[in-house]
Amino acid sequence: MSYESKDLPPFVRGDDWTIKLNIKDSNKQAVDITGYTYYMTLKSDIDSADPGDLQTTASSVGADATSGILYINFTNIQTDTLESKTYNYDIQQRDDTGTIQTLFIGKVKVVKDVTRTIA
Repeated sequence: MSYESKDLPPFVRGDDWTIKLNIKDSNKQAVDITGYTYYMTLKSDIDSADPGDLQTTASSVGADATSGILYINFTNIQTDTLESKTYNYDIQQRDDTGTIQTLFIGKVKVVKDVTRTIA
């Protein structure tokens, strides 16, 4: 598999953010991702050191994993620290043998929220 260039839809700073991915092979068939780990990093400057502006890890289990379905989740606490601007991101996969591969590279826009406190 080679990476896919994919821009993500914008999301609002301070919101919970979930990305659903369908991991497929070169024949467009679902990959069993049981035991795989995924890393997603957002950076405003791609040359800055990790962890960048936002970084998380994810894995999938059960029926979702065998069907190649992955959810990457960020909490509102994590996204609250982001500035309103466009970020570069990538998603890397580490398979059950330890091989690392970049699956997606693109951009995502963070939109400034209006409400900053909730009572």
